[in-house]
Amino acid sequence: MLMMVGLLGVVMAGIAVDFSGIFGGDDEEAASGPVEGGDDTAGDPSIEGTPLEDIIVGTDGDDVIDGLDGDDQIGGGAGDDTLDGGAGADDLHGQDGDDLLLGGTGDDTLAGGAGLDTLDGAAGDDSLAGCEDVDVLRGGDGDDSMIGGGGADQLSGVAGNDALQGGEGNDILIGGMGQDTLMGGAGDDRLDGSALDRTGADADGRDYLNGGTGNDTLILGQDDWATGGEGADSFVLSDWLAESTGEQTVEDYDAGTDQLVIVFDPLAHPDPEVTVEPDPSTEGAVHVLFDGTVIARVLDCPDLTPDQIELVAEHEVAAA
Repeated sequence: MLMMVGLLGVVMAGIAVDFSGIFGGDDEEAASGPVEGGDDTAGDPSIEGTPLEDIIVGTDGDDVIDGLDGDDQIGGGAGDDTLDGGAGADDLHGQDGDDLLLGGTGDDTLAGGAGLDTLDGAAGDDSLAGCEDVDVLRGGDGDDSMIGGGGADQLSGVAGNDALQGGEGNDILIGGMGQDTLMGGAGDDRLDGSALDRTGADADGRDYLNGGTGNDTLILGQDDWATGGEGADSFVLSDWLAESTGEQTVEDYDAGTDQLVIVFDPLAHPDPEVTVEPDPSTEGAVHVLFDGTVIARVLDCPDLTPDQIELVAEHEVAAA
């Protein structure tokens, strides 16, 4: 049994201890093993776990904690902490301060707490949660679940079939590779379902985009399904969707409040033409054609006309 208290905060291995106030569960028992502190200074300790299942609690300083292997539980405490779970299914809580949480390999649970936090799940099916401030959440490989919280958060699924929820605030949600679900929630959010490969083509599966309340921007990729929700929303299509093998769908476009935008390459399309035709397979739906090729289907909008669709050149987007 090892217990260190003081400059290293509380580091315990091999004893039962109640950390329900930090980790939200019942009493946990950590496996026995040596726990070492590196170059430690008052308020700024470096703590290293073991290859076993560790329970580590930091100090009020700016801690650097590495759980190594094993299913670890790590709480940063106050301060701007760096928590690295390493291998295993880890439970990391940044608590107060501007923290960096690294899940490592394994199916990890990361919670930022108060402060401007950065959470990176890395490999595995991870669960990431921000708090009330501006947080950055990155899923990495695996099928991840992310909730932003109350600030203007940035959520990126990267790879895998991810579920991203912005919560309150003006959030940015990027699905990345895989079949993702993006929920903006409250606020003026930006949802991006496109995942372009080096050729400029969308390389991922069907994404589901829901802006929620607020004036949202929804960027559709190949075979994506977009719902703006309440507010004046912008649905953004691109000319390369003409090469798509899927069917991009806009569900709740309102010509009175929403925008339908097509971004195009003026070198490839110097004189683009947009037309609208009825979708013979769906009542009330229309197809939007760019230079004669269907790039999207718009539901419940039989009176949509080409002059209601805005054309924007790529260089204008880059300059904005």
